[in-house]
Amino acid sequence: MTMFTYTVFLIQDSYKNCASALLKETRGVWPDLLVTVLCDEWKRCKRAIEASSLRKEPKCILLSSQRFSSEDGITSDSSFAAGERMCELVKVFVLLHQLQIFSLGRTFPEKPPINPPADVFENSRAQSAGLDAAGPKLGTELRLVDAVPCRIVFERGKECHFSFLAISLGTSGWVVLAEELPLKEPYGVIRMVAPLAGSNPKHDYKHSRWLHLRIRPSTLPFVEPAKYGAYGKLKTKTLVDGRWTLAFRDEESCTTALSMVLEEINLQSNEVERRLKPLLDLKSLVESSNSSQGPPRTSSFHSTLSNSF
Repeated sequence: MTMFTYTVFLIQDSYKNCASALLKETRGVWPDLLVTVLCDEWKRCKRAIEASSLRKEPKCILLSSQRFSSEDGITSDSSFAAGERMCELVKVFVLLHQLQIFSLGRTFPEKPPINPPADVFENSRAQSAGLDAAGPKLGTELRLVDAVPCRIVFERGKECHFSFLAISLGTSGWVVLAEELPLKEPYGVIRMVAPLAGSNPKHDYKHSRWLHLRIRPSTLPFVEPAKYGAYGKLKTKTLVDGRWTLAFRDEESCTTALSMVLEEINLQSNEVERRLKPLLDLKSLVESSNSSQGPPRTSSFHSTLSNSF
């Protein structure tokens, strides 16, 4: 076995493990950002490979984002830490994917080969609530179909009454607290919105009518830096997860709310997985490339790869 053949074997083996881990991320904390991060990284990695960055060393493409430690108030089980791991995984996956395509002498496309968004979500909670593609916005009205009445305390001594709703729309999803409009049933005004993904719903083990939700940030600073400013100026509180503890009328209502959250999380994850399916099927992608492009082009990549590893 030549060094090049052995290197290709290692890349293929690493790719399989990475693809499996990426599939698990569709049911992780940040599935709503997974497609966006992957598309951005695809462009970045493609530019780096085509600029012959590999002549230096392949791992130079895997430029690490600023990482935060426990000293910044970020723990390993936080959603922010999970977001860092997801982004690093996507970087490795994209690099390994493009290396395999390029090693075959094929030109990879400008965009990753993923499925387009689904056009229609019939019989969905989003449709029943009257939401459009923009999703729920604070202060706007929505129909409270399937909503479950609950109570929550944001400030000591101030209990608020809301209707709780979990909604998914494509790869996006939200948990919503709306204030009922008694004179305009069954409508309500949206007062609080948080990401559905990563909410990690759990019954309280002492109080059967309580439901705990983790509230993670809506995005990550290294995905949308404009929303956070310079990394060095990040405040710890912007990276720490919040919590909602919702109190329902009875145990049955609490169980209904929990089931609704889990159902919408599953729908959201299924859509992300559907979008990524062509990308994870490398064999079909290569066969399609072979049939559409004809004989492999001549490339110096083989010698470059051999010299780099």
